[in-house]
Amino acid sequence: MGEAHHLSHSERVTLIKAARSALDDAGFATMPIIAGTGAGSTRETIELSKEAAAAGADCAIVICSGYFAGALAGNAKALKAFWIEVAAKSPIPVMIYNCTCAPLSP
Repeated sequence: MGEAHHLSHSERVTLIKAARSALDDAGFATMPIIAGTGAGSTRETIELSKEAAAAGADCAIVICSGYFAGALAGNAKALKAFWIEVAAKSPIPVMIYNCTCAPLSP
């Protein structure tokens, strides 16, 4: 999930297609692929979810934008709106990736 942020859109698509092909060839055609599609914006998250679906992913796992985490953490209405929009516009089911990181000690 977290490593996907380090990949371009085309690299993500390539990996999903390769995984789907390898699973199919090994006799695991019904094995679902869960692709990390969280990004820095709602628009890009939706775009990545659509690309993942087209590449063969069965489900998206989405982390809320780390860039806006501070603003969203205290705004339940905005956070809910993010998840509703992503889920509504994604062609595949969306799983919420809940990353509750412990604060660093001084």
